[in-house]
Amino acid sequence: MVKGRPLGSKNKSKLDHTTQTRLRPSTRSHGTDLDPRDSGRATHSGEGDSLESPSGASSTLTQLVAGLSDSELDLRMASNAEPASWRDAFDAFRTSLCKELEKGLETLEKDLGAAIEQLDVRVLSVGTKQEEHSNGLRRAAAEINIFRSEVAFCREEVNRLERQSRRCNFRVVGHAGKSPEEDCASLVRSQITFPSITNTVEIEKCYREGRGQPNKPAHIVVRVASHEHKVDIMKQRRNALKDCPFFIVDDLTKRDLAEKRRWASQAKSLWGSGVKLRFYSGRWRGSLGEIYYFGPNP
Repeated sequence: MVKGRPLGSKNKSKLDHTTQTRLRPSTRSHGTDLDPRDSGRATHSGEGDSLESPSGASSTLTQLVAGLSDSELDLRMASNAEPASWRDAFDAFRTSLCKELEKGLETLEKDLGAAIEQLDVRVLSVGTKQEEHSNGLRRAAAEINIFRSEVAFCREEVNRLERQSRRCNFRVVGHAGKSPEEDCASLVRSQITFPSITNTVEIEKCYREGRGQPNKPAHIVVRVASHEHKVDIMKQRRNALKDCPFFIVDDLTKRDLAEKRRWASQAKSLWGSGVKLRFYSGRWRGSLGEIYYFGPNP
């Protein structure tokens, strides 16, 4: 120790130099808060170079300041400041988020409302079109039913007219032909004899229908001039053609023939039990001409 020098003056210069070096103002901006390093520096500069400190205190201060890193100084500076608490920050974030969600929900509601209105318009238009189509289908169904009834009526009328045109006809079934140029009228007159009416029957037309088959000759269609003569022939045919290989049937239309074959077995069984049925005018009929229904009465 040099005589005459104040105690601790040597350490003072070292402390001032170290303090000034360590406590330089930070280049980072912390607002208006005073940097602890600046406050330390201001304290030392305010005391002046003539400030004398005990050697132990200067050494301790130097060690404390030197031992603090920049991050620790920043942390202490932040801890010395008084920022808003994390609850306030969370409340602010929650408030802003709620506002954003409300705005988004309002926008979504508007968009959904507009979309729903458009869909309502489209649904109404589709419903109107569907109702029009349904009405059209109902009208079409009603017209189809009318057409069906008209077609059925026309078929029945055509069948009736065809039946009327065959009113004086009968068929000779099973008579084999001799040649393609045969005279069917002479053949019928010579081989089909009815003692009471043979001489008075006038045959208007007589011909074979179809080509026939080897074991199934074509039918001979005979048209007489009077319906009464046809009725007499049909009444006497069983006795007159009892021993002949051919027989006589009524000349029926396709629909009448299908109806006769449909109930032929039932009519035969009823004939055996005493119920006499005959088929004419397109229906099976009783002895008084009434229609006989084999099933439920329509």
